[in-house]
Amino acid sequence: MAAMQLDAAARRCEEAAHHLQQAHARGRAWVEQMVSGVRTAEPAGGSIAPRPVGPGGSPPPAERRQTEDTENPEAEKSDKPAGAGDDDSPKESPPPGRRISDEEGHRLQRKLPIREEVPVTSPKTRGKWIDENGNEEDLASGEHDEFEDVRDFLRGKGLLPPKGNVTTPSHVEVKFAMRMRQRGLMHETIVVNKLPCTGKWGCERFLRYILPPGATLTVFGPDGFKRTYPVPDLNKTEQP
Repeated sequence: MAAMQLDAAARRCEEAAHHLQQAHARGRAWVEQMVSGVRTAEPAGGSIAPRPVGPGGSPPPAERRQTEDTENPEAEKSDKPAGAGDDDSPKESPPPGRRISDEEGHRLQRKLPIREEVPVTSPKTRGKWIDENGNEEDLASGEHDEFEDVRDFLRGKGLLPPKGNVTTPSHVEVKFAMRMRQRGLMHETIVVNKLPCTGKWGCERFLRYILPPGATLTVFGPDGFKRTYPVPDLNKTEQP
């Protein structure tokens, strides 16, 4: 009887040693994989299944991104207010405009009718706008198109008297500058058959207020005239 009990105890000891040896082997494998940087998970069945890895043994892209974000919490911060669009969202931009050579500008200007001063009446100034596609659009001075918008804009800034007979808002240059402001045009060219007027009530002074910030308007006129507005010297010396 005692011999049988000893045999049973010996078998149980052998089984316990066997289970201990298996646990030791699994624990050793687990430690080696953790040290090598490859994390594993042991399912309920007891087998060790390695997690999927990317090319060259690195973690998959999604896992790397999650790890990087965790290691660099500043990456999640943004200066944009809540609800602002993503940087890669499509943004509307103004048409680029069309820059033309001096030769082409003077050639187009010479095609305009010659403007002759008449003592009794003042003839209209004629001009053309060359858009980004090379199309030509006729321009003319007068109290139409953007005339009222120019007048109201200048009065709103205190640049025109509330009442009076200042005719500058009817001029081709300032009306076209207002068109640029309204349409978001940034760099445009026009040709006219009369030199832009100067002085306190002149187009040259008003253009720098009407043109959109950062925009330029190049004007070709008679006798080889070419000037790009706003004029920097006027910006420095004249105040409204």
